[in-house]
Amino acid sequence: MKHNAILSSLVLAFFASSSSAAWYEATGEARIKHDNLAQARHYAVNDALSRAALFAGAEIKSSQQVLNGVLEHDLIEISSQHQVSELQLMSEKQQGNRLTVVIRANIQPQKVSACTTEQYIKPLLLSRMQLSAREDAIYGQLFSLDKDATTQLNYHLQAKAPAATTSVLDYSTGLSDLSYPYTDQLFRQGGQYIVTATIKDLSLGEETHRFWQTATKQRFFALNVVLYDLFEQSIVFQQEYRTDSTWPYKDKNTPAAHSAAFWQLPYGQKIDQLLEIVAEDIQQELQCKPVLTNITQVTNNQVWFNIGKKHGLEVGDKLQLIQVKRDPGQPELKRLHLSDITLVVRQVSQQQAMAEPATAALIQHIQAADIVSIHRKEED
Repeated sequence: MKHNAILSSLVLAFFASSSSAAWYEATGEARIKHDNLAQARHYAVNDALSRAALFAGAEIKSSQQVLNGVLEHDLIEISSQHQVSELQLMSEKQQGNRLTVVIRANIQPQKVSACTTEQYIKPLLLSRMQLSAREDAIYGQLFSLDKDATTQLNYHLQAKAPAATTSVLDYSTGLSDLSYPYTDQLFRQGGQYIVTATIKDLSLGEETHRFWQTATKQRFFALNVVLYDLFEQSIVFQQEYRTDSTWPYKDKNTPAAHSAAFWQLPYGQKIDQLLEIVAEDIQQELQCKPVLTNITQVTNNQVWFNIGKKHGLEVGDKLQLIQVKRDPGQPELKRLHLSDITLVVRQVSQQQAMAEPATAALIQHIQAADIVSIHRKEED
């Protein structure tokens, strides 16, 4: 799906000023509503600041309020582990009803986070959403909203979840489908986590406007989201999200869910804001998680695996290796062995790497199809 909105992106321009603080430059955007430029600037700056803070390793908390059953997403809050000591508005540009700003923020850590050294990006599968509220989709013919909302969520994951690299599945997978050996198959194909989501409510409520040409009703939207660990075969995070807005229920020509016009409707905007919150919540859940991968080949004391530059790996990285073997009689059970061998990355491509032992250690006990958990090793 094409988006008219400008893709907000973080420029990881790292203006190092000291070992304890750093400057980050980020771009944010917001829609100008009712010619209220000050409000749009407020939202755009918050959008940019949230992106800068995520890449600085800060924990972002959304200030969320529920008013009359509507989830409102307004301000952001940086955890006590970080603080913004200075914020500069570098530029702003208005294009149509969109305002884009560029900020520089000096983000200073106040204490070391438990996962500040975990820089690797987790492989995340995004399953196509399921539409269980099909009887409600007849209003506006929103039968493709499952596919289109999946595309929109992926858009926000790319912008708001730097802890993950996302691959979108072209089919739906429900929580009931996630069991061994299917989960093991997805894991061996390169996924570590999967997001499944179900649209549970698209129903209409009471009239909010009674004039024929602009007759509107309240319309609801409910989405149940599950973040699932394919290797551990366990739910990491599960939450139901709800929102609502006005819907022109007597308009026979409402835009289709794949169009930019739909996402500019008040109802589409509310769903989009909700999906943005989902992406931020997934980021929070994944940012401190380790990366797991299969060993694909062991040759001449060289270990090959499917983690590469795309996941943040660099030549020279020193890795701890946790060998994980499955019980031959019960493959859904796992045995873990913490190895004292330090691996050093010698070659790395976009999605693959080769590592060797840091010392002259033999690694015959490591075999192809073994599973390893990779952490950036702390310096001694």
